[in-house]
This record gives sequence, C-alpha cells and structure tokens, in this order.
Amino acid sequence: MSDKAKMTAETGYFGAFDLKWVLIRRILLAALLCVAVGVGIVLNNVAIEARRQTVEVSNTISDVLKLQLVRIDSALDLPQRFPDWTAVLDYTLQPGQCVTLAVSTSKKHSRCIGMDASKPQAPVWFVAFYETVFLRKVDTVETIMHSTAVRGRLKVTANKAGIAFQAWDAVSNMLRLSVALIAIMCLLIYAAVARALKPTNEILSGLSKLTNGDLSIQLPRYRLHELDRISDGLNILADQLRVTTQERSDFARRLIDAQEHERRHIARDLHDEIGQHLTALSGLAALMQSSLDTQEPVSRSEVDDLVSITGSAVQSLRSILAFMRPLEIDHLGLKASLDGLISDHNRRARGATRYVFEVLGDVDRFDPDTAANIFRIVQEGLNNAARHAGAASVMVKLVSTGIKVQNGSIVQDFHLSVEDDGAGWNLETREALNSGYGLLGMRERVSALGGRLVTGPSMLGGAAVSVQFIVSEPSDRL
Repeated sequence: MSDKAKMTAETGYFGAFDLKWVLIRRILLAALLCVAVGVGIVLNNVAIEARRQTVEVSNTISDVLKLQLVRIDSALDLPQRFPDWTAVLDYTLQPGQCVTLAVSTSKKHSRCIGMDASKPQAPVWFVAFYETVFLRKVDTVETIMHSTAVRGRLKVTANKAGIAFQAWDAVSNMLRLSVALIAIMCLLIYAAVARALKPTNEILSGLSKLTNGDLSIQLPRYRLHELDRISDGLNILADQLRVTTQERSDFARRLIDAQEHERRHIARDLHDEIGQHLTALSGLAALMQSSLDTQEPVSRSEVDDLVSITGSAVQSLRSILAFMRPLEIDHLGLKASLDGLISDHNRRARGATRYVFEVLGDVDRFDPDTAANIFRIVQEGLNNAARHAGAASVMVKLVSTGIKVQNGSIVQDFHLSVEDDGAGWNLETREALNSGYGLLGMRERVSALGGRLVTGPSMLGGAAVSVQFIVSEPSDRL
C-alpha cells in the first residue's frame, strides 16, 4: 500500500472537506450571489424611480408653461407674467428637487425644495459609488418650444445624496432580512443534508474496514438511490474479495503444505538413510582412531582427517535437516522448536544481539502444517533482523488474544510479532527485503494461515513484522 493510500485509510478522506460543509459553502455562495443581484436590482430601481420623478416634474412644468404661452397668444394672459409656475411648483416638486428655467442668457428662474437636515445620511463612500454608477442620468433637461421658437430651457435636478440615502436605507433593510434568511436557510439545509448523508458514515467505516482487510462487511439498504448503489457495489466488492482471498489462501495453503510434506519426506529420508550411514561411518572412524598404534603416524593422520570429515558431514546434514524440516516440530512441538531457533541465534550472535522469545497460550496444540508455517515466518523474521537491522535486541512474541465461536467452530486469535531496535525500515532495508524472496515467502505463509501481515516501525525503535491469524481448536474442545 502506498503512503498516500495509507494516509487515506487512516484519515478517512482524500484530502477534501466534509461534504456537508462543501454543500453549505456552495449554497452560501449561491445565496450571496442572489443577494448581490438583488442589491443591484434595488439600487437600480431607486435610481429609476428618482429619474421617473424628475421626468414627471419636468413634463408637468413643461405642460404648464406651454399652456401659459397658449393663453398669452390668445390674450388671456399677460406676456410679462411668463413664466408663472408658482402654483404648480407647490405640489409638483419633491424634497431635494430643483427646477431651473433659462428664458434667455441673462434671465433665469429657479426653485428648490430642501430636504430635512435631521435625517441620517448614507456613508460618503456609498454616495460617491452610487452617484458614479447609478445616478448619472437622473437629471433632466427639456427645451420649451412654442410656435417653432425656443422659449426657454427647463432643467430639473435631484439631490443625489438624498437619493443615495433612500437606496442605502432600502439596501440595509434588505441585507438585514437576507442575512437572517440565509442563516436560517443554512441551518435548515445543514440539518437536512446531515440527516440525508448520515449513512455515509457507515459507508466510510465500511471502506476503512475493507482497506484494513476486514472482508466481512455488509452494508444495509439506504433510501437514497445513489447511496444504495454505493452500498450494493461495496457489498459486491467485499464478497468478490472474500471469495478471491479465500481461494488464494486455500491455494497457498495447499501449495505450502505440499512443500512442507515434501520437505518432511526428504528430511526423513536423509535422516534415515544418509544420516545413519554417516553416523556409522563416523563411529567406525572413531574406532579406527582409537585402535591405531601411535607408531604409525601416516595412518594416524589419515584416520584423524577421516574423523574430522565425517564429523563435519554429520553437522552439515543436521543443518540441512533443520532447514528442511525441524524435527522438534513433529516430536517436541512448536514452542520447543522456537526456543531452539532463538538459542541458535543467540549462540551465533555471541552477545552482540540479544534474542528473546515470549509465548502466551497453548501453541503446541497447532497442527503440524500450521506450526511449520509459524516457525518459517519467525525464522525469516529473525534472519532479516540479523542481516539488516544491526539491532541490540530482537523480541519475538506469540500471544493468544482471545477465543470465539465462528461458523459453529471454536477459533483462537493469535498475534505474532518480530520486533527489533535497529535501523528500522530505511531505504536500504526495504531494497534488500524487496530484492529477495524472504518477505514474499512470509506473505505466502501468512496467506496460507488466512491471516494478515503488517510491516512498519517497532515500539522498540526499529522495524516490526506483525501477523494476525486465527486457528481452529481441535474437535475435542467442542
């Protein structure tokens, strides 16, 4: 498993955010965008209304002045009374509006209605922004025409600060309401989404178990179609992996069992045939050595060489037999075999490395094939530690972690570990292990046990090899 995959399995996510918060953020962004559009519409509507009012005032005053000109032409009014707009201005102008009539270059008439100075004002920055963006066309200018002649120019202006305050007031009320509604909406959506996505916790838990090798997961059906499809897919994947793993474990077990049976057969033949002949030859050489007269130095030297050669051959044969199939496994049990293996490593280390073996549980009730697999795993772990770790201490533990009933049978959980305080899983150690067949053989034997192999840092500071497996109890325990 890669480092990224391990981090994903441990953290439960792929470097992303919680789905509920992702949805809330996106909904919040959409809501803020809608509010921004709404604010723009409100600001534009206030400007349009101000423009409409100035246009309305301009049209009304223009109509009054044109009517007065018609009355002057009909001798119903005096020319010197033009412009007479006092009456119309009293009910036409709005607070903050000004009207100016230029009859000639030297004669202008104007009238303004001020605003209540006690009213609050909009912020200066908002007034400047609003005037620049929205109030550029709020003022109106109209030419008064009568009988194809220009009789004056009418200009109606509005107090832009007052209009900006109207827009500010409308937007402030809208924003206050929008913030409250968005907050309530986010809370309701979060609660609804959290409830809808609650099954994802079970799905993530199932994925974590599947990543850690637990293939017994079965997710339930869900109301959401998408989650239900994910659940079905994960269950199907777990079933297929379970079948594939079981088939691979069965194949590995049969293969390794056949290998061990063949090794046991070869070891027995070597022990019974060649071993007996070498032992007899060694005894005969020793007898010849004791019966030779010291006056025959040449024959004495040759017999001594023969004794030495036959002794070395017997020792080599014993080493080969121990490698092929430790006889202690079949005759004395697994614990005695592991004790002997630890003693051999301590003897070869000559105090440079201390090897310790701890066992908890009845390990001598294992069947011979299971015992042989465990012995080989420990043997390879110790060999790796001796070659690559440079450790001062190596600890081997075989511990029973519990008994349970599974599929009508009593099974016992075991934990096997080989830990050292050496160099750890550095690059050189990894390359050395990956270049050989030791770690691969360990994985195959763990697969034959139906267990799980984990490599990583040790509590002692170096490297650790850990194996979890189960063993069925003998039928007399049922």
